[in-house]
Amino acid sequence: MVLGSTNPIAAPRGFTLIELLIVIAIILILIAIALPNFLEAQIRAKVARVNADLRTIATAMESYLLDWKIYPPDSEDEFDEQAHGLAQLTTPLKYLAALPFDVFVGSRAPVDGTPVYFEMASTGITPVFMALGRRPFKRINAFALYSHGPDIIDNFEGESDWPWNGPAHPCPNPGLKPEMGTHTYSPTNGTTSSGDIVKLGGQYKAGHWCLDWIEIRGEGFEHAE
Repeated sequence: MVLGSTNPIAAPRGFTLIELLIVIAIILILIAIALPNFLEAQIRAKVARVNADLRTIATAMESYLLDWKIYPPDSEDEFDEQAHGLAQLTTPLKYLAALPFDVFVGSRAPVDGTPVYFEMASTGITPVFMALGRRPFKRINAFALYSHGPDIIDNFEGESDWPWNGPAHPCPNPGLKPEMGTHTYSPTNGTTSSGDIVKLGGQYKAGHWCLDWIEIRGEGFEHAE
């Protein structure tokens, strides 16, 4: 061997700057393709879970109706003020072992740790008021359970008086918020499009309100004027 010679095969060789940039560019392209699909899959999974949870609650609502001849009253997502009717499904009788959270807003609980549930518009009153002789408004039994949906916005208007908007027309021009009612979420408008995920029950067609900018005007309308 000649002194000072080198073996080219044994000499280490690293990546060039151009090769590294190409690899990084390929990785970024793959992430750009995969990430939106991953996020959409997450949203679709949450929508499926919400629909399943709403069906479970609706079944409990019907069991409650059989026992008490009335649905629980209105319920807000944080059970604020007096609107916590869904709590009656867990106590004193357990129609549900526990109330499910709205997974679209459940992670946004306030600092005090109050859980965020589904919301509900209902014609119901409490069993105490029933015992005192009060009856459901217009003697109609109906409820509308809803999740805020992927846009995390409450699109339900006038739930405290639902489903009677009186003589006023409940539907403004399409695309605007209703005077009373809501528009439902549809993935065909985009995975994160606006609208509530709604589960209706009972005589919800009996009142006068707005669903997807279509006026619902049932037998309860004449009695609401």
